[in-house]
Amino acid sequence: MTVQQDTAPRPLVPRYVPDPEPRRRTALLLLAAILLGALALRLWNIDHGLPFAYNFDEAEHFVPKAVGMFDGSLDPGYYENPPALTYLLFAVFGVRFGGGAGLAADFAVDPEPAFLTARVVVALVGTLVVALAYWAGARFYGRRTGLVAAALMAVAFLPVFYSKHALNDVVTLAPVTAGLVGALLAYERGRWIDWALAGGAIGAAAATKYTAGAMLLVVALAAGLRFQRDRSELRRLLAGLAVAGVAFAVLFVALAPYTLLNFDDARGEISGQSRQADTGKLGQDDVYGWFYYAGTLGWGFGWLPLAAALGGAVAAVRDDWRRALLLLAFPVFLYLFLGAQGRFFGRWLMPAYPMLCVLAGYGIVALAGALARRPRRAAAMVAAAAALACVQGVLASVHVDTVLGREDTREQARRWIDANVPAGAPLVVEPFVPESWRDALERPLWPVKRPYQAYEKRLRVRRIERYRKRSHCWVVVGSTQKQRGLKAGLRSSRNYYRALDAASAETVAFSPFAPGADPVGFSYDWSFNYLPRAYERPGPVVEIHHLAGCTP
Repeated sequence: MTVQQDTAPRPLVPRYVPDPEPRRRTALLLLAAILLGALALRLWNIDHGLPFAYNFDEAEHFVPKAVGMFDGSLDPGYYENPPALTYLLFAVFGVRFGGGAGLAADFAVDPEPAFLTARVVVALVGTLVVALAYWAGARFYGRRTGLVAAALMAVAFLPVFYSKHALNDVVTLAPVTAGLVGALLAYERGRWIDWALAGGAIGAAAATKYTAGAMLLVVALAAGLRFQRDRSELRRLLAGLAVAGVAFAVLFVALAPYTLLNFDDARGEISGQSRQADTGKLGQDDVYGWFYYAGTLGWGFGWLPLAAALGGAVAAVRDDWRRALLLLAFPVFLYLFLGAQGRFFGRWLMPAYPMLCVLAGYGIVALAGALARRPRRAAAMVAAAAALACVQGVLASVHVDTVLGREDTREQARRWIDANVPAGAPLVVEPFVPESWRDALERPLWPVKRPYQAYEKRLRVRRIERYRKRSHCWVVVGSTQKQRGLKAGLRSSRNYYRALDAASAETVAFSPFAPGADPVGFSYDWSFNYLPRAYERPGPVVEIHHLAGCTP
């Protein structure tokens, strides 16, 4: 007698997901609460620093370029960053301010309304990313995983912090997450709309941040895994990949048309940006990029969420390695690629956060399912573990949101100058402040040439005597500029600042650190995002030196 074996494919539902899942209505109500919390964290003190945008990229790139488009040309004129966010802000400004050439004149007089509007747009997109994280988690592993993924994305420090800046980092996460879901649907169902969603979303992501284009790797994997499962549908797979490719091209060209129309200029700027990334920035941490990015995941994403993501990856590979591969491919590639570069910033790894949130959500749900025997107990354990995993992000986000609400040290210094330095007296101001801050002084300033990073290399002790001869009797120093050269061990910087201290009859300092707290050493992340608990207010340490024997 022959026993017929069951050859039907096993369902892709992971073994550890507690059953039954929360009802759709219950899940949506919980998601609504998570979204409200996420929006509150992102809008809290969103007007920090204004009317001065102290983040250099925020001050120079997307908002001014969008405003400039109202003079008649839709060409952003630069290609180091793709222009999708610039066009989004251009459309929003057109509705918010009515557009017209007058917007540029108004922006020159008072940039605060434009920057605040742009930040609100980014905060709203950042909240949308939380909803998309739920969609991805629910689509991969169920509603409980989706809710945990959304909660982690809602409070993770770096997504919260950069949702308060008119930059493209958080905006990129929305199409990246949609592209991830599209790739999963293409693998599962293989419909034309699935391939179009995957390719189009990734095209929009690449038009927002170039490195997000590497998500095409996930689409290729979806096709390969589908072919591995059923080799008879090669033609259909090739057609699906073609649809994805066309959708990618259409969205990218629609959102970044001048990247192709001015291809030679774009290629030159992008190549220059790539060459810069291969060389370290002056004063950055002397570690390998892979170690640095691993550390940023601990404070930018969270140590417990990171541990849950690693556990979730192990469980996902064991339960269904194909789905796990779709989640792991892009984060692993991005980590290896960025870690090999010469310079590194924590926010550059953020496009991997949606996948990490899904894996962490699955890890928490899988652990609860393995430990609990009853569904209700498992649900309670998921809620408790998710809440515990969110604590670090909540504390960090609340701390920095509170810090951002206090007066910036650069504003303290500007008010002191207005009150204590004779009107019209010339100043030396290091390049640690935006041009708008310098213009607001309405005083002659010592000419400081770009690039800013080369400033420290040009410092010489003899400069101080030149300041005196030209009646520049006050020298304004910022620690975020000063400490680059000192941390890099530049002798010229060390000698210059020692001589400046010795030549000063009086020095006034404004510190961002709480009384009694140890100052935080220079970092291209922490010195600008104020994460360490020592920070009481935003900004660098600002020193105002009054040179002895100098007559203004």
